[in-house]
Amino acid sequence: MHSLFVPVFFLLFGYSYSLECSSQEVNFTPTNTSFKILSDENDLTSKTCKYTFSVPKNYVPTVLLNVALTGDNKITLKQYSEWGGTKTYDIKSTIGYTLAPLNFTIEINLPKKTAGDTFVIDIRVRDATPAATGETFLVQKDIGTLIDSFNIRGNSSILQSYDAENPQAASYSIKIVIFTDINLFFDGLSKIHVYDSGLYKGSLYDVYASQTTCMGTQFAIVNTNPFTVDIFTVLISEKYEWSENPVSVSALPRNTTKQYLTATNGPTVFHEISSELNEGSYTPSMYQQISFRGDGELKVYAGCVTNAQESKRIATITPANAGNWDNLRIYGRCKTAVLTKGVVQWTFSNTFPTSFYHKIGQQGVIMNNAFPYASPNNVTFMNYLIQHPSENTKENIIVTYEVAQMASDVSFEVQQEIKYNENKTTKLTASDTSFTSVSTYQQYIVYSLPQRSTGFLVRYTVASSSSCLGVLFVFFFIGLFNVQ
Repeated sequence: MHSLFVPVFFLLFGYSYSLECSSQEVNFTPTNTSFKILSDENDLTSKTCKYTFSVPKNYVPTVLLNVALTGDNKITLKQYSEWGGTKTYDIKSTIGYTLAPLNFTIEINLPKKTAGDTFVIDIRVRDATPAATGETFLVQKDIGTLIDSFNIRGNSSILQSYDAENPQAASYSIKIVIFTDINLFFDGLSKIHVYDSGLYKGSLYDVYASQTTCMGTQFAIVNTNPFTVDIFTVLISEKYEWSENPVSVSALPRNTTKQYLTATNGPTVFHEISSELNEGSYTPSMYQQISFRGDGELKVYAGCVTNAQESKRIATITPANAGNWDNLRIYGRCKTAVLTKGVVQWTFSNTFPTSFYHKIGQQGVIMNNAFPYASPNNVTFMNYLIQHPSENTKENIIVTYEVAQMASDVSFEVQQEIKYNENKTTKLTASDTSFTSVSTYQQYIVYSLPQRSTGFLVRYTVASSSSCLGVLFVFFFIGLFNVQ
């Protein structure tokens, strides 16, 4: 550093200041927040130097480079984070960077300096400590927590907390699913920082791009943008029963998408997550044409579960029974698929069914739209319809219902249409682990639950009845939500 210029520049302009090239350490503080490096047009000697910058916690560096370099002359900016690795920027022309709130280096390499090689490097740090909003989240032992982008407001933070029912675990994983083009929001996600027990680990973009699972013990998510960045969901979970690395997350796909899941070395775990904009919650996910290559087994669970849970199991599908699960209708923000081995494929659509006929042997599930997470609204759903096999048949059906989970505040009725103007209504509760209907030509379910209820999951199987219809009356009911 040229001592002649430093005190003058600092006093007049508040800058620390260095001419051309001088290896040194620069410590930023709350009162020392800027530094400038200038080329010297009169010094054409070859030189190499390295500046190491130390940054206070929550201070975000900005590096503006007005550069014109020729040949092999270059400036290199480097910064390392645990989740993002080393990010290296080789600079030969004018550009600017906003970095993570971490230490970084600038290397100047001028092997053949000419009068035309010039640069001005302006480094500043700003305090990005978020406002204390008091926003917190809990993580349950058996199911991951979903944090939506609208919960991570600009210039604010959201902190992981614990209580008696959800004590601190040994470790947690953090994942992110993006519901739009990642290139549109790269910059915004890079400015949302994740801390683990007070130590910076990386940005949400680093979490997205990481080839391994990002782990920690207590997360804080800090949005240094002045606004909310749309549209994504963060998943934070306790340790999985299955190995962490085979656990992947994906956004709900487009209609008529063919999906594949492969397990080659132990089970593969796949979370399919929908956005907070009602996809998968009020419009069901339909899975059709399920088929296997190999003799694997696919288990599907409601929610982003971390282990096998019978109370949240939607289906167990094998090559032998895959046809019985065609037109599988699932509600909810997150579904978990666990494949033991081989390859399974299906066709996905996000739509209401157009037919309610059920073939003999068909299996399905009835669940409220938020299960297994707390319902955001009071909900009444009428006419989940299960009809006889086809329009041209007179074959009656019986349906066996299996209550996997049902909160005490849920009202759940099975209305069994025996024949025209004759029906039987049965109420199911959590204690009714299994119920078999009377012989009917169709059945429909009416349920209601209050806000914050954890809801219900009921599996069912359709079987043939020995009786036939004398006169067939078919009533079509369209499922309607009444959400308050």
